[in-house]
Amino acid sequence: MSLKDLLVVLDVEGKQAPAQRFALSLAQQVDAHLTAAGLAVQYVAPVSFGGEYPYDLMEQAMEQSRAALEEGFTRLRTEAPEDVTTEFVMIEAVSGLANVRLGDLARHFDMTVIGQDKDSDTGDDNGFIVAALFGSARPVFVVPYIHKGPAKLEHAVVAWDGGLVAARALAAAMPLLERAQRVDVVTIPPSGEPVDDLPGFNITRHLARHGVRAQLRQLPPADNVSEALLSYAVQSGADYLVMGAYGHSRLREFMLGGATREMLGSMTVPVLMAH
Repeated sequence: MSLKDLLVVLDVEGKQAPAQRFALSLAQQVDAHLTAAGLAVQYVAPVSFGGEYPYDLMEQAMEQSRAALEEGFTRLRTEAPEDVTTEFVMIEAVSGLANVRLGDLARHFDMTVIGQDKDSDTGDDNGFIVAALFGSARPVFVVPYIHKGPAKLEHAVVAWDGGLVAARALAAAMPLLERAQRVDVVTIPPSGEPVDDLPGFNITRHLARHGVRAQLRQLPPADNVSEALLSYAVQSGADYLVMGAYGHSRLREFMLGGATREMLGSMTVPVLMAH
């Protein structure tokens, strides 16, 4: 599979700017079309609200959101390299449904690029990311809010535990891994479990058949897997990390698994996730 159709999220406050620059660079490198989705959210007054419903104020707020998103797309289109084609899609929905609509839209693209929520220390508030991850069955490239510059794809770290979501994440990342100069497959056994086997051996052999030279790295057992992965990624100078995303709930409002939540709260390098 190749990456030819990418989606990036626009927001009213401009918090997604690092992700947008990343997405433009990624689209240029993989020769992909880039669609920008703007979310105009209509907030509904609570049931306890007293007095006449402020329809005029609500519509005025929506108009301001639409205008801000259109201006944001104009800036993105201005910054786009000449060989990157772009288009704009507006999502208008009441509060609580906008993220669902984003998840539905993301199903129609090869990958979605979204910025980490700057105000979330735990990862619980990354609504755009959760919606795209669990609502689309497509991979999501999450860009830290501290990220600067274009997408770098030369050195990848793949988190591997032999599980289903790890396999999905690796498959989603394959078009990028085939372009990388260095790929580290990292395994981290849980604390208290034996470390005799090498669960990444077969997957490195599989990668080699795709022309990807991957080195297997087995780290010491760790209680906090996301912290260990990030530490290795930083120390090794990795450009991005690949990992599966876990959820604990089958409801639409997904609860994130511990490692996923911690990664979204403390990430320092871009992370390609799949569920």
